[in-house]
Amino acid sequence: MGMTLLARNWRSEHYELDIIMEYGDSIRIVEVKSLDERDDFDPTLNITPAKCRKLIAAAHRYIAENPTTKEIFFDVVTVLFGSATTITYIPSAFYPIYR
Repeated sequence: MGMTLLARNWRSEHYELDIIMEYGDSIRIVEVKSLDERDDFDPTLNITPAKCRKLIAAAHRYIAENPTTKEIFFDVVTVLFGSATTITYIPSAFYPIYR
């Protein structure tokens, strides 16, 4: 059973999500980060707490517009361009914390 693409480059007002996938009983919100290998920087470092809050807010907006009872997960895909392109998929890269 594979993933089904629900949306790519989804936008609503100032909210934005790179990729939204359906996988079994879950929805996967996928943030994509890319970098050139010459930059010598880990693209996952761009997933800051502020960025996580923005992704969570955008996911809330997406769900408000597309109701679901499926569990939501936040994944990250990094793409490192260079002599060989390296793609890394990080499932459940972070979890929303509610206070």
